[in-house]
Amino acid sequence: MRSANSHRGLLAGGRHIAARKPALYALIMIGCHRFCYGISTVCALLLYRNYFHDEGILRAGLAGIGQILAMVAIGSGVAALLTPGATRRFGFVRWPALLLGVAAAAEIGFGLPYTMALLLLAGFVLGFAAQGIKISVDTLLQQTITDDFRGRVFSLYDTLFNITFVGAAVATAILLPDTGYSPTSVIVLGVVYAVTGLAYLRIAGRLPAPAAPEPAPVATAARPPTS
Repeated sequence: MRSANSHRGLLAGGRHIAARKPALYALIMIGCHRFCYGISTVCALLLYRNYFHDEGILRAGLAGIGQILAMVAIGSGVAALLTPGATRRFGFVRWPALLLGVAAAAEIGFGLPYTMALLLLAGFVLGFAAQGIKISVDTLLQQTITDDFRGRVFSLYDTLFNITFVGAAVATAILLPDTGYSPTSVIVLGVVYAVTGLAYLRIAGRLPAPAAPEPAPVATAARPPTS
């Protein structure tokens, strides 16, 4: 019974999103980004485990994974500080589109040489882009989705977030070598980042800015709230 109610809730949330194009396009955009980001993440783990070797302070293995995770965390923290101001200036469509373009450049420019130093820079930039995009989508959904559907929509959002990352891990395991070394995949990921950003800017950028959902009725003594 609980599972059936959960499925009905997700379907209701999906229908609610489908009727609100800014939210729908934002979820499609972040789903594409999350899939590419997941592949990049798994490839980086494989590179540090099976391809790289220690180079001075730059380490392979678990120590190197710790280094790149630290750079991703720093990038995410910087994005959390800068994104509120950036979205006020650029909006909730142009800022994620710009971040996808930056991610495309970092994926190819820092990823293709396959050096640990440049991969650390890639980790910072991709972490910055991922966090900035997520904050933008979170805020846009808050502005677009009505209170009655917010829980169901964010449950659907979490499901999408997890499925795309798991799908990325499965695709990496099936299609890429266990060393993580695949220049072709780096180029493809960079192109997908760029195309996703351009498509989101072109399609969602034409929509009017989302208005905040109407607030729920305020309870008064004369009119008690209904369940």
